Amino acid sequence: MRVEELAEELADFWFSAIAEAEWDRRLQILTEIHLQLRADIESREEYDALSPMFVASVIQRLGAPPVSNEAQAQVYGYSRDPRHRAAVDAWRYGSSAAEGASSGVVAGSSERRRWPRMMVDALSEMWIRGRPAPCRLIDLSQGGARIAVLRDTPTPEPGTSVRVAVPKAGLRDAIVVFANSMAIGLRFDTPTEAV
Repeated sequence: MRVEELAEELADFWFSAIAEAEWDRRLQILTEIHLQLRADIESREEYDALSPMFVASVIQRLGAPPVSNEAQAQVYGYSRDPRHRAAVDAWRYGSSAAEGASSGVVAGSSERRRWPRMMVDALSEMWIRGRPAPCRLIDLSQGGARIAVLRDTPTPEPGTSVRVAVPKAGLRDAIVVFANSMAIGLRFDTPTEAV
C-alpha cells in the first residue's frame, strides 16, 4: 500500500475519535497514535513520510479551521501541507510571517541580521547533549536557523550546544540563542555557505 493511501485510511479510521474532541485532547490522541505508528513501522523514512501526511488528512477532514490555540498550532505544525504550517506562523508571528512563508523568504532587519533568512519548513533531526530529537527547520540563514522541536522533546536552554541536520549542509554544530514554546533560535559555530 502506498504511503498516501495509508495516511488516508488512518485518517478515516481515527477521525471519529478526534472529531468531537477539543484541540488539547486531539493533540494527545495524535501523539498516542504517532507513538504507536513509530513502534509499528520498521523504517524511519516510511514513518517520516506517513506522519505528516496523516496529520494533513486529519486537519482536512476537520475543515482546516484557523489556528486559535497552542495545541492546535502543534497539531498543524506536524502537517505536510504548507498551508497548515503557514497558518501556525500567521497565528504565532502575525500575518507578515505567513506572507514570507508563501514567498519563500523572510528578510530580517538590516541592523539585527547579517544574513537573510530563507523559509525551509522541512523535517530534520537535532541532537541535544548527544540525544537525537526530531525537529522541523522553520528557516535558515548562513549564520543560524530557527527550528521547532517535535513531540515531547524538552526545549534546550539558551547557551546549550546542539547539533542539527541541515539540508545540503550536513550536520551543523550550533548554540541555542533563544528558546520558547514556539521556536528555538540557533547560531551556527561557523557560518554555512550561502543558502
